[in-house]
Amino acid sequence: MVLQKTFGLVLGCLLCACTKNCSSVKLVNNGYRDIVIAINPGIEQNDKLIENIKEMVTEASSYLYRATKQQVYFSDVKILLPVTWPVNSTQVQRPTTQSYEKADVIIAEPYLKYGDDPYTLQYGGCGEKGRYIHFTPNFILNNSLTPVYGSRGRVFVHEWAHLQWGVFDEYNDLVPFYISGNGICEATRCSKAVKGKTAVCTGSSCSPCSSDANTGLYNGDCKFFPEKGQSSSSSIMYLQGLSNVVEFCDDKTHNPEAPNMQNKMCNYRSTWDVISKSEDFRNNSLPHNGSLVPTFTFLQSKDRVLCLVLDVSGSMGSGNRINRLRQAAEIFLLQIIETGSQVGIVTFHSSATIETNLTPIDNDDVRNKLVQLLPTSAGGGTNICAGVQSGFQVLRGDDGATNGDEIILLTDGEDGGISTCFREVEQSGAVIHTIALGPNAAVELEQLSTMTGGLKLSATDNVNTSGLIDAFTGLVSGNGDINQQSIQLESSGKEIADNDWFNGTVIIDKTIGNDTFFVITWATQTPNVFVRDPSGMTYNNSDFKIDKTVLTARLKINGTAQTGTWMYAILNPGNKQAITITVTSRAADEKVPPVTVNGHISRKDSTSPIIVYAEVSHGFLPVLFAKVTAIIERPAGLPVELDLSDDGLGADTNRHDGVYSKYFLSFNGPGRYNLKVRVQGKEGTTRMAIRRGGYAMYIPGYTENGNIQINPPRPPVNEEDLQPQLGSFSRVKSGGSISLPPGTPIVDFPPSKITDLQATIVKDKFELEWTAPGEDYDQGTASRYEMRMSDNLLQLRDNFTKAALVNLTSLNPRPSGSRETVTIVPENPENGTTVYFALLAYDKNNTSSEMSNVAKVSVFVPLVEYPKGINISEIVLIVAVVSFIVCLIAGITTCIVNKKSRKRIFADEE
Repeated sequence: MVLQKTFGLVLGCLLCACTKNCSSVKLVNNGYRDIVIAINPGIEQNDKLIENIKEMVTEASSYLYRATKQQVYFSDVKILLPVTWPVNSTQVQRPTTQSYEKADVIIAEPYLKYGDDPYTLQYGGCGEKGRYIHFTPNFILNNSLTPVYGSRGRVFVHEWAHLQWGVFDEYNDLVPFYISGNGICEATRCSKAVKGKTAVCTGSSCSPCSSDANTGLYNGDCKFFPEKGQSSSSSIMYLQGLSNVVEFCDDKTHNPEAPNMQNKMCNYRSTWDVISKSEDFRNNSLPHNGSLVPTFTFLQSKDRVLCLVLDVSGSMGSGNRINRLRQAAEIFLLQIIETGSQVGIVTFHSSATIETNLTPIDNDDVRNKLVQLLPTSAGGGTNICAGVQSGFQVLRGDDGATNGDEIILLTDGEDGGISTCFREVEQSGAVIHTIALGPNAAVELEQLSTMTGGLKLSATDNVNTSGLIDAFTGLVSGNGDINQQSIQLESSGKEIADNDWFNGTVIIDKTIGNDTFFVITWATQTPNVFVRDPSGMTYNNSDFKIDKTVLTARLKINGTAQTGTWMYAILNPGNKQAITITVTSRAADEKVPPVTVNGHISRKDSTSPIIVYAEVSHGFLPVLFAKVTAIIERPAGLPVELDLSDDGLGADTNRHDGVYSKYFLSFNGPGRYNLKVRVQGKEGTTRMAIRRGGYAMYIPGYTENGNIQINPPRPPVNEEDLQPQLGSFSRVKSGGSISLPPGTPIVDFPPSKITDLQATIVKDKFELEWTAPGEDYDQGTASRYEMRMSDNLLQLRDNFTKAALVNLTSLNPRPSGSRETVTIVPENPENGTTVYFALLAYDKNNTSSEMSNVAKVSVFVPLVEYPKGINISEIVLIVAVVSFIVCLIAGITTCIVNKKSRKRIFADEE
């Protein structure tokens, strides 16, 4: 058992700018305010698009109001227009902290067209907010899609429930039918009161569905066609397109048997139960009586305006920090900041100095001149507010305001007066990204990022981890134009002994290759560097631009770098020293987005574990089967490496969605924990997939007056068509930092919830399988299991200890990630019998996990076909009479055995 320390304060949202998880949405007087709908820069100007967005949200406001029992509506919406759109400046405002990367709703074309399903990207579990809603322009503009999804306003409310309240879909395309507890084949839906017909339809003709003789389920092409004139009013998370559907399923209408994501993720709770218990409703019970029409504000992005605000106080002179700052900031100015941006530089100690006002980045000479203005010496005290205020002065140089501008604030010092400028920062409309260098940077520093929606980054004095360089390379533009952004391919460092080598490889894939740089840094003596491209050409020191003052060597590859594996070999010719290598590049083709990775850390509360996430995508398509490693640099000791998984187990909520996850439990004291994510894709293994889950159902058609009306078929998608040859690739991305304060209690983390319990019938035996959890969530080995069963699913959920106990005393848990299997032999189960199973895992302190998902077994015996002329009813009657006579003769009074006693044959009672 490992007891981990958890800490009571997590300073706000950790990775706002790059992971879209710092929504500014507020609920004020029953109205949602500051909703941001951002249009991708790749979309051409279209007034109809704007008009339809406004109509969608206006309709959704009334629909949401009714669905939430007159409690909430959409009050204020901001539409963020691309910088390329010509607009009337009197009608459009500058954004403040809003950006494409942090938008609640994104309007964008997918890179590879595979339909127009509206969907919401959800990382977390039940009740946790999603990342963003994605609509295609075609969905917003094409009215012919209304019959297959429902009206746009209704669809928006369906997706808003995913985004804001963390509920899930109540249908299941992969399991469209199931056998209910009473042995009937039902469509997966909520509520069961939704009526309709099942049929197999080809073209305009339909025929009845056939059933599988072994399972009782309808065969593959069978679909459920709901009645158009439906009497049921629920549920929006199943079929919002039906005109009578105006409510979420509640405890009266919820269908806990349906094998859908809502039941799986939310422990069989209804959507309204989850929504009504969210923070939006806990303190908001009064109905709203005013207007439901939202107000719309138009914002337009602009080219990036940014000021570096850099600490040069006395403490920056220790540990080679001032030179490390130059190395990292140099990479930012020469390789990261986008062409067309404007950059200023401020340095501060006890007071601040403006080194340069805003300078447009339009050529390499400008970049080099800015580099020459970076600080080279340190001295004096630390006045962070002086630096920030001078940064604001610089930012006003373009238009007299700071709205939407950025500050990159780096400091290593303490400052008791930092709170004196909080109000000015909050009112500035600027975004402040903070970089805490070393262990003593002001503890209030991150609050500047929290109140402005900036990134929180940190770096220790451990040069080997390249933390400071990674912080600067992660500070890319948030305007949504991924082709402008610099992509980090490699970031590695280590201590190299005298006359020893530092070797490795970097993969240039076909999605990147422009503006490719190899940068080497060292501590004392210039190393000998060799880089070989895939064709065999070798670059050495003579090809690098070497700066022996800053201790860097930089190689820029002309044109578009060759696709393939590049090798590097670095020889340290002198005493032992730390050497690092950083490789960056940009998109090779503006029409093909590069593979990207975004990191995110989540924590529910002070007693919960931290979960590390990494989203790997190509455009909007998830990238599967990559090797994803999280590297967490701790306040003390060696960094911790975690292999993240996309298997739907443990911390990972959805299998194969391109979001890789893992619990992080290895705290070793208070301080800042810095995250870096490394991703490697292997040719022939890594692939893309259609995004599944969290989207509005494509309705196949309706039943009206007993007749089936077929909608146009869903656009066919062959996943093989979505597999352009990515080949191998590599990515590295800073994931921000989390600050944990001292003096917090020790928490005994339980085993993680088992989410993949499965039950099947094999040769008249029940076989149950699941993946073993750990002693502490998904780490280590659990101590024991407790499995129970019932003929009532809700008994397991509500009264687990009252259900029949399955004897697992002979089962010793295996290490986390192993497969566990149990075989149970029932005695003469009746046809139509349904049995539900669930289990808990315990650690050595007898702390239990949450109850697992519920697995179901339905006994289905195919009917025997009798020869023609035989009356089956007569046979049944004769068998019943004979059985009764046999019982009387034998003196048996308990021929009829109830279900509970039958189960006790293979269960021990407590």
